[in-house]
Amino acid sequence: MNKGLKLHKLDPLSKLVALFSVALLAMYWDTPAPLLSLLTVLLVLARYGAGIGWQKLFGRMGYMIIFALPLFVITAISVPGEGARLFPGLPISAGAVSYAAAISLRMFCMFLSSVIYIWSTDPQDFVVIMANRLKLPYRLVYGVSMALAFLPLLEKEGRVHAQARKLRFGRAPRGLRERVMLRRESLIAVFSGAIRRVEQTAGAMEAKGFGAYSSRTYLREVRIERSGYVIMLTSVVLASAMMMF
Repeated sequence: MNKGLKLHKLDPLSKLVALFSVALLAMYWDTPAPLLSLLTVLLVLARYGAGIGWQKLFGRMGYMIIFALPLFVITAISVPGEGARLFPGLPISAGAVSYAAAISLRMFCMFLSSVIYIWSTDPQDFVVIMANRLKLPYRLVYGVSMALAFLPLLEKEGRVHAQARKLRFGRAPRGLRERVMLRRESLIAVFSGAIRRVEQTAGAMEAKGFGAYSSRTYLREVRIERSGYVIMLTSVVLASAMMMF
């Protein structure tokens, strides 16, 4: 995590308010144009604010195409829309395609905003500020923070397994069958690693008496700077204004 980047310096609470504001806008808009503009802003913010490289960024976006493309096709076919038929013999209108595009772009916006938050947020800071500022139960907050911490680790394990598999084969996978087998083995390896990490973490937490008391103290302190309050206020005001006009 690069502490010199802008978003990494912000506290988790201010970024969470901005994340919810983006989610509200994405859910409110139902036309492709504003959602495409929002997605463009998020891409720029992810690259230059969170420091996510273009290759990693589009790699993560590529996974969403697997879900977004079938959703687009099913929505365009099944939703009745206004406008001229685009394809003879198929019940696909311009209005249905526009609505399907909006649904798919909404998915991309919400996914990318979540990626930005996870990438730029320290799980320990998340625990401290959620428990101290919002007074949430620390058991619940720790569960969310462990998910934030485990996702990058599981992704790294998947890459390591894929590289090791490629070295054993001595070549890149050929054909659809080998690619499917490679993906399946990678998923099994990542799933096994996740179970192993959960067992180790649960044992360590039990040994340290996690959850034995209703409250706990924290060694580190996370402060909300003036810039954090500005971000929260600006996010709420902009989201409200855009939904009103």
